[in-house]
Amino acid sequence: MKSPESRPAVLIVDDELGPRESLRMILSPMHRVLVASGGAEALEILRTSSIDLVTLDLNMPGMKGEEVMRTIREEFPYVEIIVITGHGTVETAAEGIRYGVCDYLTKPFDVVQVTAAVTRALTRQRGRRRVVEFLNELGGVLGCDRDVDEVVGELGDDHDLRDRLRGLMGLTALGSQQPRPELNEERTVAFLEVLAETIERRDPFMRGHARRVAFYSGLLADRLCLSAEEREHLRIASFLHDIGKIGVPTSVLLTAGELVPVERAVVEEHSAIGERLLAPLGFSGTIASVIRHHHERWNGTGYPDGLQGEQIPLAARIIAITDAFDAMTSDRPYRRALGREVAASELTRGAGHIFDPNLVKEFLALVESGAGPAELNWMANALAGERQDEPESAATPASEMGENG
Repeated sequence: MKSPESRPAVLIVDDELGPRESLRMILSPMHRVLVASGGAEALEILRTSSIDLVTLDLNMPGMKGEEVMRTIREEFPYVEIIVITGHGTVETAAEGIRYGVCDYLTKPFDVVQVTAAVTRALTRQRGRRRVVEFLNELGGVLGCDRDVDEVVGELGDDHDLRDRLRGLMGLTALGSQQPRPELNEERTVAFLEVLAETIERRDPFMRGHARRVAFYSGLLADRLCLSAEEREHLRIASFLHDIGKIGVPTSVLLTAGELVPVERAVVEEHSAIGERLLAPLGFSGTIASVIRHHHERWNGTGYPDGLQGEQIPLAARIIAITDAFDAMTSDRPYRRALGREVAASELTRGAGHIFDPNLVKEFLALVESGAGPAELNWMANALAGERQDEPESAATPASEMGENG
């Protein structure tokens, strides 16, 4: 049996004694459990103790759950969070997802539900830690002053580096004729999340962008009844659609005004760069193609290849819409977030020349419904995005959405 100090540390935060003690009894046999009756007390414990996971009630006197989540994310980015609340709403679920919670449970909870959620959270944390080590090494290869072709060449030639990544993701060796095994879900998710966060860390306005695009894309995929394989490819491509921005200078990403032609040309390279970066890593060619074409336009005026209509892969057409929607409804260096109605209007204006008109119609049906009939289940299970509804009166044309986002 593990010593108490070697067991994962869970901090239970709830102002009600009953739920707090119930959770303590459920988790104590396998975890080192600490308890707090409020947000301020919880943050003090986090600042003085090593904590792996926080279970958090949202409705507490004093510091509210949203403020606690925000502070945890700012000060302790690798601490996992499970929300356990008796007053769940679509808005609070969206707030939880905004701050990267691992699960969202409603009271009354049961033993199986709680232990499963805690197991998922701690597994995700272990995966993230393994991937951080890999990404630190990969970051050394992907220097900002390196030519992308040189980077891709080094990744292609570095067998140890490729094998480490495949070990994380459960892939066979490149070029192997053996059947490829199924990806380990939790290891894959951990890799995608940490990789997306690493890219987004260079630009505070992009934080959570990949998760939100994956979340919106997943909702639309469900509405379109895509196959399991199509949904999986879409999910991975959504997470990685901006991987090519590794090759874009931070100064360009943070440009507050309109990009000059030279800067725009640099940004527009990111979709092709993303495809090339994935080539040595063993991803499906379908996923790489979607990443390459997610900035194509329905009328053929997009990049990098000027594809039009249904020549553009379906998943790329979906990401074009969800990417633009998230860019419009999130803060950017050059403007505040636009309201949902304004963003919907811009998508409608772009339908038929920027975006697939049929997909815009389906996506806007989701937006206008407020997320659909099973909002909380979707929110809890997707764990993939942030919704920001801070209306601004001045719209930015849909044609500009996604160029920096």
